[in-house]
Amino acid sequence: MAPTPAWTLNDLAHLLEGEEWQAADKVTLGLLRAAVKLNGGSLTALDLAQMPCSTLFAIDALWTQASYGHFGFSVQQRLYEDLDRGFDPASLSPWNPHPFCQAVGWLMLTVPRPLAFFKFYDFLDFSLDAPQGHLPALWYWQLTWWESLQTGGLGTGRGGGFADLARLDALMLRLARCSQE
Repeated sequence: MAPTPAWTLNDLAHLLEGEEWQAADKVTLGLLRAAVKLNGGSLTALDLAQMPCSTLFAIDALWTQASYGHFGFSVQQRLYEDLDRGFDPASLSPWNPHPFCQAVGWLMLTVPRPLAFFKFYDFLDFSLDAPQGHLPALWYWQLTWWESLQTGGLGTGRGGGFADLARLDALMLRLARCSQE
C-alpha cells in the first residue's frame, strides 16, 4: 500500500475554501491517520477513541467555518447525540439502521422492503445541498477489503454494506470527551 501523503491543515483549509468537499474529505482522512500514526488503511474504533482532541478541533473548525456550520465533526456529534437518545443499539439491523446515518444522507433505502444499505462513497453529495453533517465521511467509509465484506459490503469500503456502530460510537464519544476537557 502506498504511503499516505503528508497533508497539512493548510492543505485542508485551501480545499475547503474552494468548496472542494470531496478532496477535503480525503485530506481529512489523511490528517486523522497521521494523528494516530496510521499509514494507510482504515481507522479502527480504537484509533478514533484515541484521536488527539487538538486534531479533531482543528479539522472541525475548518469544516464548520468553510461550510457555514453545515458540515464538520461538531455538527455530526450534535445530530448523533440528538438521534441516539431513543435508539437501542441491540435493534441495529439492515431494516433498522441508526437514525444518524439516515439523517446525514449516508444511506440508500431500497423499496419495497426498506433495507438500509450505505451509499457508495462516490455517490455521496459533495455540495452544500447535502444534508447537515453529511461530511466529512471518509473517516467512516474507508474500510479494508475484509472489513467491507464483514459489514456486507462488496470489498469496496462501506458502500453496499450495513452500519458498524463501533467506529461511529467511538468518534462521537471521543468528541464528547474532548469537549469536556
